[in-house]
Amino acid sequence: MQKKWDSVLDNLQKFVPSHSYTSWFLPLCPLSCNDNALKISAPNKFHSEYVEMHYGDILKKCVKSTFGHELAIQFVISESTPLVSTDEGKKEEKNTEGNTEKNKERVNNQVHSYYVEDRYSQLNARYTFETFVEGPHNQFAKVASRAVAEAPGNTAFNPLLIYGDTGLGKTHLLQAIGHYARTKNPNRRVIYVSSEKFMVDFITAIRNNRLHEFGDIYRKADILLVDDIQFLESREGTQEQFFHTFNELYQRGKQIVITSDRTPKELKGIEERLISRFLSGLMVDIQPPDFESRIAILQKKADIDHILIPPEVIELVAQNITTNVRELEGAMTRIFAYSSLAHTDVTINLAKRVIKDIIGVQQTRHVSMDIIQKAVSNYYKVTENELMGKGRKKEIALARQVIMYLSREISGMSLKTIGLRLGRRDHTTVMHACNVIGKKIRENKDFAKEIEAIKRQIELTEL
Repeated sequence: MQKKWDSVLDNLQKFVPSHSYTSWFLPLCPLSCNDNALKISAPNKFHSEYVEMHYGDILKKCVKSTFGHELAIQFVISESTPLVSTDEGKKEEKNTEGNTEKNKERVNNQVHSYYVEDRYSQLNARYTFETFVEGPHNQFAKVASRAVAEAPGNTAFNPLLIYGDTGLGKTHLLQAIGHYARTKNPNRRVIYVSSEKFMVDFITAIRNNRLHEFGDIYRKADILLVDDIQFLESREGTQEQFFHTFNELYQRGKQIVITSDRTPKELKGIEERLISRFLSGLMVDIQPPDFESRIAILQKKADIDHILIPPEVIELVAQNITTNVRELEGAMTRIFAYSSLAHTDVTINLAKRVIKDIIGVQQTRHVSMDIIQKAVSNYYKVTENELMGKGRKKEIALARQVIMYLSREISGMSLKTIGLRLGRRDHTTVMHACNVIGKKIRENKDFAKEIEAIKRQIELTEL
């Protein structure tokens, strides 16, 4: 029985992150098994519910693989390590004592190594200010982050909250603050943690009567960097602990930096007292990068990886992947991999094949300015003659500027070409339009939704 459980654990490690495996599965112990169900001991109800909710399917899959058939998983709450029972319900006392002691030893070894400060201070070496590509979409966020890193706890930016959609560089800035602050003072105690890990640490501390050590780790930080605070939604106990940690650090003048995928007021299930503290500092957002910024990001990645990439390949990737820096870099990584494995140079044809695999054939087609113009005209109810003319009515001028922006954003056409196609306008006019529309997208969520709606219409247009 114990050997089978060990096999289940070995399989789980293939599918579950190491920190989740340590925190959620090592404390579990098998109780009994029959033809229909496997009973498992869990330290508390929260623990069992969390495993069922987040890892139930994976656990069932690994149990089926080990036992040869599907079994129902039944959790039993027990504070003590149980004896393992056979199918007939007989206790194998001699074997069990050795097995459960070994299981206890394995759990205790993991727990003892769990509260090691170094594990909370490790930062990705690539996530520095030097490797962060600055553009109009993230400039303010970078400036604020640099100011905090220069003088943590001594600016008005405490707490600093960085928000934006996934994959735009929030984690990069968060860790860059830690790197820079340490460079200025190696003795600073920098703690970087995800909100999920904070929650797991808190639960583990309660289970093992280690709340004092938990407090020592987090409340003695000089800089506390917390990633993805939105995952604390509806976690009342963890929010309570974070509230007290926040207060103590703030009162001692220590720096707190938080990231979120939305503004504090949009966070549901977060206590008002925490929201008010988040709002007491500085909030900065990161928007999706514009075309020029996407090119700069890809060029920076090529420089860091010491790889020569033809400009037309960079432009192709920048034209087709528009909303997410992580996906942008991932596409380039795949192109590098294909080139390396096939022992060929990076070419435009190779890049097209890779991009098609990522986002589909339809999106990799060349989008003409005619398609863009038609979609914008339909959306804003203006005619082609009005767009080409000299009219300065608000709705016509806006539509014209949106066409200029999208032509540059989606097709990557030159400013001069766009200007010529739209009534022989000067390239500086096109540049101004791109800047105006880009700024309006960043500052006005409703307008940003309009642009996304037009983009979707462009994608659906058949050639």
